[in-house]
Amino acid sequence: MTQFGFLIISDITGYSAYLNESELEHARDSLTDLIKILIDHTRSPLLLSKLEGDAVFSYAPAGNFLTGQTFLETIEVTYTAFRKALDLMVLNTSCTCNACRNLPNLDLKFFAHYGEYSIQDFGDIQELVGPDVNLVHRLVKNAIVETTGLKAYAAYTQALIDALKMDDLADHLLSYSESFADVGQVRLYIQDLHGIWEDRKESLRVVVEPDEAIASYEFVLPAPLPLVWEYVTQPPYRNYFFGADSQKISGKSEGRVGPGSVYVCAHGEQESIHTLLDYVPLETYTYRSVSGSIPVNNNTVKVSAVENGTKIQTYYGKPNRSWMVRTIFKLMSRFMSRRNMPKLETLLREEIAKTMAEIESGPIASFELGADSVAAAAKESLKENVKA
Repeated sequence: MTQFGFLIISDITGYSAYLNESELEHARDSLTDLIKILIDHTRSPLLLSKLEGDAVFSYAPAGNFLTGQTFLETIEVTYTAFRKALDLMVLNTSCTCNACRNLPNLDLKFFAHYGEYSIQDFGDIQELVGPDVNLVHRLVKNAIVETTGLKAYAAYTQALIDALKMDDLADHLLSYSESFADVGQVRLYIQDLHGIWEDRKESLRVVVEPDEAIASYEFVLPAPLPLVWEYVTQPPYRNYFFGADSQKISGKSEGRVGPGSVYVCAHGEQESIHTLLDYVPLETYTYRSVSGSIPVNNNTVKVSAVENGTKIQTYYGKPNRSWMVRTIFKLMSRFMSRRNMPKLETLLREEIAKTMAEIESGPIASFELGADSVAAAAKESLKENVKA
């Protein structure tokens, strides 16, 4: 059965050179830890298809990503987790062997494509096959580093850009093309991931903590985190979460929602203005709420993956007003939360259920790897990559 979907390879940069200049025992331990990071971030709606030495091949059936921004954020979150782990390895080691001293030479790159695939049985193993599966693997061997100087990057094919209707985002990526002997000319859009990491690690956080909130509400939706994230961040899906009749957004940066973006939520004749102050992709955002005569306050929305879906938590902050106004606002917020949020939860649950039902279904090929399997794969990869 032929299906359409998103095909992704995450590949550790500089791996072969690192092995050839490092002690194998420490190199294997480092590789195992880094591959675990990649596997941990291959989560719903992504499915782990295959571990390929220093790379992870994953996919998601068509319909599992509604917007291009969430797809890019999925890549970025994986990269920042990888870089954070790598930097901590470098910071925390006192070992002077080559394997530990050469850790800073490692990095990560991604190749993402949208196309057809079939799932074929090879004995006890199921694998994705087809021309588009071959294409995304061909992309790994390229001249991007030599041409652009980028060591850490994500390369998105034109087919992916078209599938997610993300021309506005592609305008802010580096346009690139390369010819491959068996597939011809392939147009790519290159994203600098090192710049993403530098921006994220230096950013200041604005968050309403649970112990600071005057009211809160949480619930779990039986849907993957990226899909829920789209419903709490992207118009028009965000209408359901806030009970808005319609919603507009301005202040995007490079075509993306982020700090400084402003939502205008229409509730009948009244408008609520939500200005994003803090934004951590696929995790949390804080917005300043201005609505008529209601005191201005900050609110934080958090999402997290749980065993049976995705948990949404909302924390309502105190207004910067007098003690009496804060007290009245606190009582009003708790009352409104108890009255309105269960209704909005039901509405959001119904809409997400519709989206889940529309997502293309079909056979899947996925598996889980334990620690022993990852270590064994890392050891096998060492044999394949080290020079004789």
